[in-house]
Amino acid sequence: MTTEYFTEQEIKETLLTNLDGYKGIKDYTFDDVFNDLFNSDYYIIGYKEAADALEEYGIFNALEEVQRWDEENFGHWDTDYADSEKVANMLEYIHASEYMNDMLDRAGLDMSDETTPENVNKLIKTLKEY
Repeated sequence: MTTEYFTEQEIKETLLTNLDGYKGIKDYTFDDVFNDLFNSDYYIIGYKEAADALEEYGIFNALEEVQRWDEENFGHWDTDYADSEKVANMLEYIHASEYMNDMLDRAGLDMSDETTPENVNKLIKTLKEY
């Protein structure tokens, strides 16, 4: 079985698996949830696995996406493009950010909203609908 990397389905499953645990955490926002799930740990560990995932995705497509994101957010290339793990992890971060923001928008929420039970339930409902 081949693992599919960088997919919306994979991001959706990560969110649906974990969101219940964030309901009602005082002073916690969806930005904190995003950081916990997509920015606090490596998406892929191992240079070979990362290189294989990038090759399957399309190395030049991945580099273009990461470069564009870096330039839009930092004004220059910031990611170490010689490091397959860093490129793969940044690509997943970008895809997760775009997907989560889209789903929050569809739910009438944004990253700064608190993870009240009502808000988390809205996001879960939206994720299940799309």
